[in-house]
Amino acid sequence: MKKKFEDFIKKYLPGWAILPLLTIVVLNCLIYWGSDQLTSARYHYDFTGTLDRMVPLVPAFIWIYILAFPFWAVNYILAAQRGKDQFYRFVATDLTIHLTCFVIFLILPTTNVRPEIIGNSWSEQMLQFVYAMDGGNSPSNLFPSIHCYVSWLSWRSVHKSEKIPEWYQHFSLIFAILIIISTQVLKQHYLVDAVAGVVLVELAWNFYKKGNRHQIVKKIFREKI
Repeated sequence: MKKKFEDFIKKYLPGWAILPLLTIVVLNCLIYWGSDQLTSARYHYDFTGTLDRMVPLVPAFIWIYILAFPFWAVNYILAAQRGKDQFYRFVATDLTIHLTCFVIFLILPTTNVRPEIIGNSWSEQMLQFVYAMDGGNSPSNLFPSIHCYVSWLSWRSVHKSEKIPEWYQHFSLIFAILIIISTQVLKQHYLVDAVAGVVLVELAWNFYKKGNRHQIVKKIFREKI
């Protein structure tokens, strides 16, 4: 049993992928909470638009929103199935977007007005809990949406990968879209936040798709392994 587990880890989580993935997790936490602390006393902009006000609150989508976290973990690990070179392109894409988000969070702090949760269903209780854990009545770091960008990049990480079953690639696209929708109907983000997140992924993904622009990231991690 132990050997099977070790073989499973080696196959899906090779040693050279661990440090880059841990770096992404740590950087995400530092950027999200760090930028919040650095901008806490500043004016925060609200990009709520007319279309956003028309979108209904659908608490049931909270389960999709929460399931985003294991979905991200699985797909980021599966990105290593592309091989070292393509994996480092993926890592370079993520780190570039994370740092871009950090700069935008500092230059343009954002917030929104969350709706009052009146009901007491499991979905509504869970949504209240997520609101409380994520800034309460004063959410921040909304533009661009990290939730949306990481979900879209999770699909990109497996798209057209010869090592990933086609059915799972399709599932990843559908689930990424559902997660993005959840950010809208839960009033966690608004349309401009989601669009910005997806656009950043497409720009960075295509930037690193060809050529050797990812080599500096590859070199940094390879020298440390």
